[in-house]
Amino acid sequence: MSYTCNLNVAIHLCNHGVSITFESFASDSHCDPGYLLYGDFCYHFETESVKNWHDAEAHCSSEQGHLASFHSQEDLSVIQASPTGISLWMGGHDSVTEGGWEWTDGSPFRYIRWSAGNPDNYQGEDCLSIYINGGYWNDDNCEYKRGYICDANLESNT
Repeated sequence: MSYTCNLNVAIHLCNHGVSITFESFASDSHCDPGYLLYGDFCYHFETESVKNWHDAEAHCSSEQGHLASFHSQEDLSVIQASPTGISLWMGGHDSVTEGGWEWTDGSPFRYIRWSAGNPDNYQGEDCLSIYINGGYWNDDNCEYKRGYICDANLESNT
């Protein structure tokens, strides 16, 4: 199989057989190195260093952000990917109250894009991952080691 990447910053994703296109990003953004501007947020896609959900959130927090939250289909359009089976951590969880989904950044959890049959709380799944192919969401075991998506509000990076 061969894959092509559309941006140099996506090379580490290509190493895992994923081609991701970032639409409408600003190359002269105010984002930190390794982050891409899309809308009002800077995004970082990490697939080389896999972590459990809690460690991924801790890493994003150490970078003055959080695991990514998405609030509309337009937000999700930052990801345009070839069909693959890769899943990445996002900032949603229902660990406080089962079925009461929250974002780690404190924003309202109103938009949903669950994959069929989810959330299913299979064996106590409390953390949110996104299937890169299609952008559908899955409630997932927080201890699984996955890549992750960090986001930071542009205003906090300037």
